[in-house]
Amino acid sequence: MTEQDKIKTLDAISKAIDEDIENIIGGKEIDIPETEDTCFRKEQVYTDLMKRIQPKSKKFSWMKIAAVLLPFLVLNVAFWIYSGEDNREAVNKDIYVPCGEKMTVILSDGTKVYLNADTKLTYPELFVGKERKVAVEGEAYFEVKKDAKKPFIVDVASMQIKVLGTSFNVNAYPSDSKVMTTLDEGSVKIRNAQSNSFDYIMKPGETAIYEKETGTCIVQKNKDYKNESVWLKDVLIFNDTPLEDVLKVLSRKYNVKFNIENKAIYSYTYTLRSESESLQEILESMEQITPIKYKKTNRKEIKISPR
Repeated sequence: MTEQDKIKTLDAISKAIDEDIENIIGGKEIDIPETEDTCFRKEQVYTDLMKRIQPKSKKFSWMKIAAVLLPFLVLNVAFWIYSGEDNREAVNKDIYVPCGEKMTVILSDGTKVYLNADTKLTYPELFVGKERKVAVEGEAYFEVKKDAKKPFIVDVASMQIKVLGTSFNVNAYPSDSKVMTTLDEGSVKIRNAQSNSFDYIMKPGETAIYEKETGTCIVQKNKDYKNESVWLKDVLIFNDTPLEDVLKVLSRKYNVKFNIENKAIYSYTYTLRSESESLQEILESMEQITPIKYKKTNRKEIKISPR
């Protein structure tokens, strides 16, 4: 391909990208034929669309943004088709999923990352070098594409999770004192990235509980390990869970704030399962389990008090 041909091709792609974005914003379907420039065009549609969407704008809700962006989160960069090779350095990007939302991200290597509410993922648009590294704050489920020559590493708090190809759940909200890693399939190596106080290879069905304050980690067999990732199916499971922890989960999932009138009720615990139920239904069930009552003070705030 001559230099002039490259310029003509890129100009045509740029024009097509603008048309795709206008169609997306207008609610129309777009068609990107499977050609040699497909990956490059998908990434550019995604990148340009992100620049044009303002998260605080009334024109888009976060749910609409997630729905629009999802098909374009395949970030395989194919610009080397036109330049002959890819000499770019990795550029990190951040995705934040607000309370009340969930999102699926497909990384450049084909790894799928399912992000729960109030979660931030930092990742490179293209993996370069000898490893694939991302960072998570919040809760995420990984289905890692296997690549024996390039291990996949997740940085979370001061802990690292190293994998080759596997499926696992990570619960690592900044406000929580613990990081919980639960392995479904394959194997992962967990270690303290700062002090090297532990280095352990997990087996399927195990959960690692890392204490942030002490830097210690306990790995144990978890007979209910599948429950750790049921949020993917919009299911909530609480097993003798303290009220404070229950409200943290509900606050993230439903994007509401809870005001506790009397902290003595924090001693109550709950064992219940919810499948796609409304917040009102869950709170009514909690009222039946313990002597509490709830009252909406406004659209985003709920008061919890003793009954």
